[in-house]
Amino acid sequence: MIEVSAFTRTVEETTAATSLRVTIARIYRALRISATSTITPSQVSVLFRIEQSEPVRMGVLAHLERITPASLSKVVDSLEALDLVDREPDPLDGRVTLLKVSATGSELIQSQRAASTMALEEALAELAAADRDVLLQSLPALEKLSEILLDTREDI
Repeated sequence: MIEVSAFTRTVEETTAATSLRVTIARIYRALRISATSTITPSQVSVLFRIEQSEPVRMGVLAHLERITPASLSKVVDSLEALDLVDREPDPLDGRVTLLKVSATGSELIQSQRAASTMALEEALAELAAADRDVLLQSLPALEKLSEILLDTREDI
């Protein structure tokens, strides 16, 4: 009897995890679409990561983005060509380049954040008050879930 309930719980957890994954992916996709951009999702990811970590070395950025230095170099080159990032020498080691978001890049980031926030505000306004309350009450649990997921990925 214990094995059946454990199996049932596992199936329910798997179903919940699958549903959550699909829902998060759909929300992420909708937010990406709402923040129409002239740059690719890879470029957006790298640009936002640079902002989060700046000034940042290429090697550190490649590790954070979990991509090869060669792939990262192509993305950063394209961001630099669009005047979205700046390169500057590391004051501690002149052989190393640090990356920072340029003024143009900051404007793009702010624009994308504003568009995503507006899309969420509009969607939340369309929800029934009870659904909106449940969603908002779940935010602390979702934040904890994101921390757990990020903590387990940091060692990769």
